[in-house]
Amino acid sequence: MRRLLTLCMYAAICGIAVAQESPQLVVGITIDQLRTDFLESFSELYGDDGFKRLLQNGQVYKNVKYPFRHISKASAAASIVSGTLPYTHGIIADEWINRKTLLKEKCVEDRSIPGYNTQEGASPNNLLVSTIGDEIKLATEGKGLVYSIATDRLISVLSAGHAADWALWIDENSGNWAGSKYYGERPPYWVSPLEFEERGLTDKGSKNARVTRAASYCITSGTCGADHITDFLSLSYDAGETEIANIDKIRQTYIELDMEIAKLLQTIERSVGIDKTLIYLTSTGYAESPTLLQTINYRIPTQEFNMSRCMALLNMYMVALHGNGNYVEAYFDNQIYLDKKLLEQKKLRWQDVLLECEDFLYQFDGIQEVYTSNQLMQGAWSPRQSYIRNGFNRKHSGDIIIEIAPGCTLEESDNGKTKVWRTSWIDFPLIIYGYKLEAKQEITPKSIEYIAPTVARYARIRAPNGCDEK
Repeated sequence: MRRLLTLCMYAAICGIAVAQESPQLVVGITIDQLRTDFLESFSELYGDDGFKRLLQNGQVYKNVKYPFRHISKASAAASIVSGTLPYTHGIIADEWINRKTLLKEKCVEDRSIPGYNTQEGASPNNLLVSTIGDEIKLATEGKGLVYSIATDRLISVLSAGHAADWALWIDENSGNWAGSKYYGERPPYWVSPLEFEERGLTDKGSKNARVTRAASYCITSGTCGADHITDFLSLSYDAGETEIANIDKIRQTYIELDMEIAKLLQTIERSVGIDKTLIYLTSTGYAESPTLLQTINYRIPTQEFNMSRCMALLNMYMVALHGNGNYVEAYFDNQIYLDKKLLEQKKLRWQDVLLECEDFLYQFDGIQEVYTSNQLMQGAWSPRQSYIRNGFNRKHSGDIIIEIAPGCTLEESDNGKTKVWRTSWIDFPLIIYGYKLEAKQEITPKSIEYIAPTVARYARIRAPNGCDEK
């Protein structure tokens, strides 16, 4: 009886030990501009070991959304790794107006931090919450490795989080691998042979191919995923072209992405094991091509909205009401920043000024809705307003946010660029694969915030501190 009891206790302990296993490696793959319709349209041209392998053997979620407006690669990347939305994590866009300097700056811009192999300093200091990688570092007392490799600086730094071992990206000026000394004076040793190899290449290959090659070095030479302590590797690719007229280029990009995903899975399988690796793949959203409505005239209703002209008239209106002054301190994209010090000097009530601006802006053709910071901070009163509020952050957003009418072209006078506004839905996939997961297809609606707590559950760590989803 005593022996039987001992065996039962041993079996129970073993059962607990098995139940408490976690993946040796988590690989998060984001593909900027990835669309489900393109992914499915070119499926006959894929091999068996890339997208098809994930779609056939993974858990495929077909009804996924970013529950906020004006999705950018930066706000999307931050939402994926933090499990929360811009209202909480603070990354409202790729760039915004710095309140102190009144200049436009990238969301990871940090001139106090030297760059590695680049003139651009960067840090995740504008990301106000923890990430998957941060929580792995906390849970493993720093032993879990956290790396981020991307074609783009914004996604690389935000996906790395605050506590990562290194963030690596392709510098847009030099085309070389670059990093930030925020993560240390020098990169990990597996980066050196990668840099040495590419110095001797006249053709370094596409950015996507270079990300895969760097990931291979990280996994095979950098001991990422080599032991039972969970490591995190974030990878970001680029689906590139979005103009339908260039469908041949789009097709070629998706075929290339399929080949790179196949190479990556093969590396993981050889070095770590798919059953010991948890992989997720999703999109950082889709931006409308700015030339689509300009080049094809099918009499679809459209109009132009000039932001600088509108702001000049708004300031003139405020001068007529309250006397001389630059009431509109700055503006960018659809965000308006008011001069709060001037309003205080004139002893104007903040709520009254916002309402005056709102009433005036509604008179312009091309403006669909106007939202003030007070209105958004007091709560969301409709599904539409909820989406705007989710993408708002009081530290980084403007005091007034305008919604441009669908099909309207917003002219950005500071750089001569234009943006066509759409609110139509674009499908993108979420696939979770590996680590003993069974294949399934699901159409139940899911939010992008669910990725981080799902990874946290399998890795047996706490979800990021701003995440309140299951």
